[in-house]
Amino acid sequence: MPNITLYRKDGSCSLAPHTLIRHLSIPFTEVRMAVDADGRYQPADGSLTSAQYRQTIHPAGYVPALVIHDASVTITELPAVLTYIASLAPERDLLGGSDAVRRAQVAEWLAWLSGTVHSLGFAAVWRPYRFADEGGAHDAIRAKGRAVVGGSFARIEERLGGREWAVGEAPTVVDFNLYVFRRWGEQVGGFEMARQFPSYDAVMRRLEGLDGVKKALEAEGLKPLFS
Repeated sequence: MPNITLYRKDGSCSLAPHTLIRHLSIPFTEVRMAVDADGRYQPADGSLTSAQYRQTIHPAGYVPALVIHDASVTITELPAVLTYIASLAPERDLLGGSDAVRRAQVAEWLAWLSGTVHSLGFAAVWRPYRFADEGGAHDAIRAKGRAVVGGSFARIEERLGGREWAVGEAPTVVDFNLYVFRRWGEQVGGFEMARQFPSYDAVMRRLEGLDGVKKALEAEGLKPLFS
């Protein structure tokens, strides 16, 4: 196994690779991130300032970041991080296995979750300043983001109806990614997640029962969604 370090923040989107890497029992070093006085990420242990983190690890200053020390490479985008971690255990078929259709479906899910659900939905709700400098526009941006989130949850619910997992008959990286947004649905407010999206809940309950997910939640100090 390569020597890798995962930079992550409790409860953030980096929970997805964190749960995946523990699910696969892959050895790794983790660096927990905190927020500095300017609202920027830096290692909680003080090993780097937020400026040094941007200069040496992640140019945008976000998480996750996965450093592959053997290759002197850092991977920074969530779909890419998940893809790399899954590639370390090819026998688990977490990227769709040998079936070309399933592989394409996994890629489709990851692109949509990153480009629409995360970047246009939750980012607009929580970080409207990314879309407009004018503070007067932020309420409208938040409202639009909430609408995107709601529509996305409805689409997820439809796609997961009657399924045990998002793609194929076993978990893939998609399910680990979906779990983050299911947790965020509780934080956004305005959605009755269990009542409105029971199929989504059924898949996520199944995922949360995996040992690696339990370990990641414990490490991040997060309560399980399901008893």
